[in-house]
Amino acid sequence: MGCYAAVASLEQTLERISESDDFLHEMDSVVERMAEIPGSKKVDAAAYERRFIDAVQIFHDLILSHLSDPDHHDIGFALSLSQQLQIVREEITSFLTATDQICSMIRYSNFASSYYNTDNQQQNLLVGLDDQITALKKWIFDPISHDLIASVLGMTGIGKTSLVKQVYNDPLVIKEFETRLFLHIGPDYTRSEDIMLRVLDELGVVIPSDKLDDKDCLQKQLSEALSTQKYLLVLDDVWADDFDLMPENRKGSRIIIISQIQGLYDHIHPDKRIILPFLNNDDSWKLLHQTAFSNREEKCSRELEKIGKKIAKNCEGLPAAIIQVGENLRGKSFEEWKTLSEKEDPLVITRYDNTPLSKALFFSYMMLHPYQKPFFLYMGVFPKHYGISRSKLIKLWVSEGFLETDLGIEEIAGDALDVLILQSVVLREKHASIDMYKCKNTRLHFTFRSLCVSEAKSEKFFHILKKYTDCTPENIKRQQRLCVHNNVVLAFTQVHEWMELVPNAQSLLCFGPKQQYPVLLPLCLRLLKVLDALALRFYEFPHQLLALVHLTHLSITCDRELPNSISTLSNLEVLIFTRHHNIKFSNNGPVCLPIDIWNVHKLRQLYCEGFDLPPPPDNSHLENLLTVSGVSAHSCITEVLSRIPNLNRIAVQIESAHDSTETFNFFGQFASVYEEFESFKCVVVNPNLSSQIIRSVPNFPMNIRKISLSGCGLPWENMEVIASLPNLIVLKLRWYAFCGPLWKTSQRQGQFPSLEFLLLEDLDVENLEFNPRYLSLKLVITVEGRLDVLDERPSASIPDIATDAEKETYKAWKKDDTHARCYMIASMEPAHARKYESHLHAFDIKSHLDSMYSENIRASRYAATKELTTARLR
Repeated sequence: MGCYAAVASLEQTLERISESDDFLHEMDSVVERMAEIPGSKKVDAAAYERRFIDAVQIFHDLILSHLSDPDHHDIGFALSLSQQLQIVREEITSFLTATDQICSMIRYSNFASSYYNTDNQQQNLLVGLDDQITALKKWIFDPISHDLIASVLGMTGIGKTSLVKQVYNDPLVIKEFETRLFLHIGPDYTRSEDIMLRVLDELGVVIPSDKLDDKDCLQKQLSEALSTQKYLLVLDDVWADDFDLMPENRKGSRIIIISQIQGLYDHIHPDKRIILPFLNNDDSWKLLHQTAFSNREEKCSRELEKIGKKIAKNCEGLPAAIIQVGENLRGKSFEEWKTLSEKEDPLVITRYDNTPLSKALFFSYMMLHPYQKPFFLYMGVFPKHYGISRSKLIKLWVSEGFLETDLGIEEIAGDALDVLILQSVVLREKHASIDMYKCKNTRLHFTFRSLCVSEAKSEKFFHILKKYTDCTPENIKRQQRLCVHNNVVLAFTQVHEWMELVPNAQSLLCFGPKQQYPVLLPLCLRLLKVLDALALRFYEFPHQLLALVHLTHLSITCDRELPNSISTLSNLEVLIFTRHHNIKFSNNGPVCLPIDIWNVHKLRQLYCEGFDLPPPPDNSHLENLLTVSGVSAHSCITEVLSRIPNLNRIAVQIESAHDSTETFNFFGQFASVYEEFESFKCVVVNPNLSSQIIRSVPNFPMNIRKISLSGCGLPWENMEVIASLPNLIVLKLRWYAFCGPLWKTSQRQGQFPSLEFLLLEDLDVENLEFNPRYLSLKLVITVEGRLDVLDERPSASIPDIATDAEKETYKAWKKDDTHARCYMIASMEPAHARKYESHLHAFDIKSHLDSMYSENIRASRYAATKELTTARLR
């Protein structure tokens, strides 16, 4: 977690007891120093940082132990606290002294090249990157292109340097350029001036001492030095965050930048930004086979090949990991291969490993700003292959206290996630609708996840409970967060007894498979702030939870209702309350949350599927509530909405029987209460498909940005109400949201003036007639539930040996792909449509749109998110 998380956590605890101390400022000096240490020295400073963290945690544990048992007055508590505080201060002094010495050493060194480069492992083992090599060579030899700079980007260990070196050393490339330079830059060169001086020095240009920081002068000198010849300049391992190297390009020269930072080079056209992909399963096995059976005389049996393919798949396409695993397997027996194939991960990554890959991964972690490390490490709390949604992750980050809780904090947390993705330590799984630069789902590569788990356990940041032995006191002692990846362990009485011995945990996260039958929660953890128990089942609400007065986040699955005294949890900011089964009550009326919910004044997020907000008592308001989800139309009345003044997102679910009629008049309630609104979602379950449900569409808030409808059965003729909304950016229409075979947009001016994303899915519409003069869509996708055709390009043909089922699947895929492609092109403006007629597949169109439209906002977005690395978030 780094020093920042340790200090921030202690500060939050002191705030609970309304205490503070000047020594917190002393601790801040450690955080600030870690941020200032040059990149090549961060690993040297890591050991001193760890000693400081350990001392702070012991001090923190003393306070937490006292808080967890307020009735116990230990006469030695004050003495122990004073003694430990002295130790903390000694470690601060030791840290500052040691890092002074580290930073006084020669700054620019070959550390980065020798310490964490995985290139030597991959030099002669490039697999699966033919398309990227071809694209790079095509740009290099293109006589028409005047683009000077291209970048090769991606996660550490993915083969960036190896790929560029292969191109760099190609005989045709050598022949093409008069001058070639391949320079390792490294993390110490953090400014454009530093990099230009490095290049000029290599070219033999001497710069006067008074001009070393004169950017204009250095730019001019570099242009003059390179203007007389055609050159190829490769800058490897660039970390500078204000990189601006743009000498004139008069002779077809080329500059290639190699970096794992994806957001720094915004002046580069997206077509010249090559982000290396992970290897597919076939190429992964090919690389593993080449590495493990380097001796051509060695044979691989069919049985061993089957096991080997499973191991290769578990490497998740990272070449450096595959090569490391292959080297480990070289000469090993069949049983050893089989044992490895049955493990969750083929490699375990820690900071103490002496392998190039482990060093590279740990260095990427150390290069994160101190304030980013807790965000990154926290992603390791989720099980492998767990679908980490952006919204869930942000809610947990805010509830954990990584950021101060004020309006807009969710957006700041989202920016923190975006920065981690740009730095290639977190992977983007699924793009958001309106902003393809953002992601809906995210994940860690198994190598980074392994490092997260190792670092978190040793720093007491979190500990994973997967089997009985993980729960012993020596394993869970002093851990801040307990992450249950196998909920069955909570059924052991002994586990509960062990947890009573370590009551200081502040988070309990139950992310194991969902349990059909109830298990007991260890409610002895009196200091819990975050409890996520959605995967567990309770027949009735466990009233012991009401004693956990520090809770800020509660997620629970319960077949009964919330207790009337829910406001006892006065610090609650996020409440997620679901049922194991959707139970229908006999009175058919709304099932309301307790009236006491209006007294939970810190509540920001409320998810309560199957429940409604009751009419509020006089003078009751929920000023901090931003999101409500799962309620019915009974919660969407003026009496309720007017008491939630800052609400900006709502998701309504309507249970509609086939013989009933829903008027949707509640839509208009939002227009009467709110002028600005972020997102409105309405899902009708079991809609009446036999006829149109209503004849008109009520008004929406004028400044709403996103609307998602499903099952409403609205008539296309009344789409004009939605089309006239001036700030609507996203419109998603699913399953019978509108009905009828024809959607024809109006000829009036101002239709969909801001719309950027339209999704039509599982509708009965057969003809779309859009007037291109009025429709300013950037992206339209119409795929009737067949989004798989947008995930990858279909094969060019089906093998002759394919089974009948495989042939039918392929035919269906091709049909869906053609359907999606035609609708996408037909829905565009004529100029755009002509441009994309040559694209053969929906996937190709979407990929190009992804890069093009994310590029328009990349520069401004990164300029804002970069501030997170230089300004403290708390």
